[in-house]
Amino acid sequence: MKNYTADKIHNIVLAGHGGCGKTTLAEAMVHVGNPTGRLGRVDDGNSIFDFDIDETTRKISIFSSLAACEHQDHKLNVIDTPGYADFAGEVKAGMRVADCVIIVAQGVAGIEVGTDKCWKYSDELKLPRAIFLTRLLKEHSDFYKSLDQARDMFGHQAVPLTLPIGDQLNLKGVVDLTIMKAFLESEGKSTIGEIPGEMAGKAKEYRDKLVEAVAESDDNLMEKFLNGDSLTDQEVSDGLKTAIRKGSLIPVFAGDGYFQVGVNALLNSIAAFFPTAADTEEVVAKKAGSDEEIIIKCDSAGTPVLFMFKTFIEPHAGNLNYFRMYSGTLEPGIELYNASLSKAEKFGQFYFPNGKDRIDAPKISCGDIGIAVKLKESGTGDTISTKNNQIILPETVLPKPSISVAVEAKSKDDEGKISVGLSRLNEEDPTFTYGFVPEIRQTLINGLGELHLDIMVGRLKRKFGVEVTIIKPRIPYRETISKKVEIQGKHKKQSGGHGQYGDVWLRLEPLPRGGGFEFVDEVVGGVVPGNFIPSVEKGVKAAMLEGAVAGYHIVDLKAAIYFGSYHPVDSSGTSFEIAGSMALKKGVLDASPVLLEPIMKLEVAIPEEFAGQVMGDLNSRRGRISGMDSAKGMQVIKATVPQGEMYKYSTSLRSMTQGRGNFEMEFSHYDPVPFEATQKIIEEAKKEKEEKQK
Repeated sequence: MKNYTADKIHNIVLAGHGGCGKTTLAEAMVHVGNPTGRLGRVDDGNSIFDFDIDETTRKISIFSSLAACEHQDHKLNVIDTPGYADFAGEVKAGMRVADCVIIVAQGVAGIEVGTDKCWKYSDELKLPRAIFLTRLLKEHSDFYKSLDQARDMFGHQAVPLTLPIGDQLNLKGVVDLTIMKAFLESEGKSTIGEIPGEMAGKAKEYRDKLVEAVAESDDNLMEKFLNGDSLTDQEVSDGLKTAIRKGSLIPVFAGDGYFQVGVNALLNSIAAFFPTAADTEEVVAKKAGSDEEIIIKCDSAGTPVLFMFKTFIEPHAGNLNYFRMYSGTLEPGIELYNASLSKAEKFGQFYFPNGKDRIDAPKISCGDIGIAVKLKESGTGDTISTKNNQIILPETVLPKPSISVAVEAKSKDDEGKISVGLSRLNEEDPTFTYGFVPEIRQTLINGLGELHLDIMVGRLKRKFGVEVTIIKPRIPYRETISKKVEIQGKHKKQSGGHGQYGDVWLRLEPLPRGGGFEFVDEVVGGVVPGNFIPSVEKGVKAAMLEGAVAGYHIVDLKAAIYFGSYHPVDSSGTSFEIAGSMALKKGVLDASPVLLEPIMKLEVAIPEEFAGQVMGDLNSRRGRISGMDSAKGMQVIKATVPQGEMYKYSTSLRSMTQGRGNFEMEFSHYDPVPFEATQKIIEEAKKEKEEKQK
């Protein structure tokens, strides 16, 4: 594949609801652009985009994947992304380096939940977008119904550029309204001809709508249009290109990716009207180590600047780092500088991505996308420039993990390997995080859904030879007190020679929620020598970590030492540490202790028809509905729910909403546990402690 200049490169990302046909359309685009290659099929397991074993086994996209095709002397970098919410990080990473988004929706189901989510991601990045309505060669498909849905959800800017010829199983091709010609499809081959007579009226009607929409996006064209003057074909073409780039017009395409219907017309429009890498707005970066802003222009002769947006680990090749060139030209042997890590990085061999394969690249020019191999330092999210021009490009804002599970190694031999394997998985997917949590004494893995975590555990075993067991994570309950008490802690032990003696009186008081811990020295008269006071505080803190009621951390408490006694020979720091610990534990039990549970802030997005069922389920989980927003046929339920009630919620939500619901969850605050639940938690804690002592 030859090198293209930025004004001939289109970085196109396909996004949409899971199972809507994105990968199939991507395969068709690449195949039409490279007709000598084979046409991959997801169902046959030979897709060039879905090539990872997890993808071929499950027949879904899990990772973003990229392949290029050439069309009318333009290069199209086609980025296929997953549709399931569990892999939203891959969608955002793909959009981060794209010039335009094609939202894929199917003509049978219409605009689905995941479609709206992708639209919002596009809004966040201010990306131009288009819509491709696929699977029209199926029973019950309806292009015009889906078009109306798109216009209801995304606005009147959604305007068809192609119309279907025929419908459902009689779909024969499409009318291209930009040139007023028909693309008739037969066995993967496209023939351009005149518009069939029965379509002439509808084609004229929608051509007029297209011209009016183009005119509305430009004041000069609108003035001419309102004066009754016809726009020339060149004015329509130029206006359309500008309107798409500005986002004031959203082109809608009809077709069927599986049968390659409408794909030629789509590629023609991309080459003619879609923004190129050269059209992308100037990127605002920051000088490394400061807030000084620097404008990056797409100039192949400029200083090299590239952004790493994806990492894929291959067993034999190591890390494959996908990057986009924002400035300059990359050539073999060049030494650059990782401004994100402040380390030099030498680039040896690099490639053009081609799905599961790679194509040797003599150089990578500004605006293009490439793969670097065998880099020593760099990874996802890093900016690479030169040492004399250290800059940081805006990071990719990724969704935060919403669920966690605990993992344990199945064998002792694997215990030391877990963190290494989890670290490598995090390199591939930054939305997958992990860590040992001392408070609950478990290693937690965190992700965007149960499917996400299930796949990661499988990859941990297959790629790094580490087999783990998934267990329910302990809930990090907390203990606190609800009234003031005064309590004595006295440690006295005589065993020949020097004994042990420590005697303290503590006053315990509750602090406001979130108040933490406060220790006060109120001793007067030297009844407890000052050098022993830090030991008392140390003992109190140790006891707070161990808990008094059910073994959970004690919080929101003020402890004041105000009296005590000591022995001139037997007293020591250790004795007073033990005495402080004893006083704290006894005092908590006398101060009307309360168990606190973590409360999560939850937002659930669902179609309106499932709102009642979902709210009922949240109520059964002790959730509190705090509000509802209605937009574009969707309901967003806002609620707070105890963390202990949310285990495997994504599976329940998927079942309740036929896979059309999604949620985001984050920690909010701690609240007291209801009495009935408190007793159950205490019993479970006692049982776990007894089992460990066996």
